[in-house]
Amino acid sequence: MPHQQQAARQLRRHVITYQDVCRANDQVTGELVNLGFCSDRINKVNVYWVPASLVCYGWYLNHIYIPAITGAQLSDLISGRHTRLTDVLRHEWAHAVADRHESLMDTTRFERLFGGPYESSDQIWEYDPDRHLTLYAASMPCEDFAEVFHYYLRHKGRLPVRLTNKPIIVRKWQFMKWLAKSISSGAF
Repeated sequence: MPHQQQAARQLRRHVITYQDVCRANDQVTGELVNLGFCSDRINKVNVYWVPASLVCYGWYLNHIYIPAITGAQLSDLISGRHTRLTDVLRHEWAHAVADRHESLMDTTRFERLFGGPYESSDQIWEYDPDRHLTLYAASMPCEDFAEVFHYYLRHKGRLPVRLTNKPIIVRKWQFMKWLAKSISSGAF
């Protein structure tokens, strides 16, 4: 019986409730406000909890959709890992910020730092720990941006000491500061 109870607890941990989404989104939107990423355009984005979805997950059709169960959550369950809902939301809010402030992403600076235009998917990217915070960041420039943004929010804009010796990541962090300043000043 203890094994069954443990399995049930594990499964519950990987099922997202409406309350989980509300609580996590309140935290992340507070981070967006505190770090200067809010604007009228961002305030129009809604986060929706959906029971299950194969079609809409994450940033989709101008809103963020978080299903109760996803393939990623099931993968986490099987592997014993756990991805924080706040981190998922930070990542998805990055896509919302980029989409709502497209002109700030459509720059030579962005392309140099992130390896191409925001939506570029025609290249094969290779993971480099001196360039990318995660393996997923190496998949496309937009995902690299979203991963840096998510870490930027998680660390309240302060670059972790372990990353200070990675010049490209330092410059990406500086891009986030510039982006927040541009958005908060209305320069978009």
